[in-house]
Amino acid sequence: MLVIMGNVVFSQVGIGTSTPHTSSDLDLGDTNKALYLNRVSDTSVINDPQPGMMVFDVSEQCVKAYQDSPAKWSGCMGSVSGTVSGLTCSSASFSPATATQGAVYTGTLTIPYTGGNGGTYPSQSFTQNGLTFTLTAGNFSMGNGNVVYNINGTPLTSGTTSVNITAGGQSCNGLSLPVNP
Repeated sequence: MLVIMGNVVFSQVGIGTSTPHTSSDLDLGDTNKALYLNRVSDTSVINDPQPGMMVFDVSEQCVKAYQDSPAKWSGCMGSVSGTVSGLTCSSASFSPATATQGAVYTGTLTIPYTGGNGGTYPSQSFTQNGLTFTLTAGNFSMGNGNVVYNINGTPLTSGTTSVNITAGGQSCNGLSLPVNP
């Protein structure tokens, strides 16, 4: 004689509560304690990030979440909008310092700033004279730092390619990249 018995078991874990909520896997039921996330030097130390992971990023002093579509770490969650006291336009630099008409150019435009508040800034992308300037979303440092645009493309005309940049509520106008014939 064969007897088969079955039970449906649901498992929730409760810390600080004997009756975890049925919609949760983990219920932190204490009313005067907080969740203490893992602290990592930066998100690159996570070898195999998965959507839904959360960490405290020590380098940026904020909470980040890994998300899917596209798969990447979020910017700082709940952070303030980024501002800077000033962009040091006179120290802005292109690397390489010159481009050539009709030849592929891959480089950067680096603009120093002062008085960053640690807040977030959005991504930017624009094209000038066949060159696409891209700023990846991120966070300003507390204090001084650099805004770095990646530049890719093929200059259409020789002469000077001038761009106007706005970041953190400040602007630099007429930043010039010489383009050789």
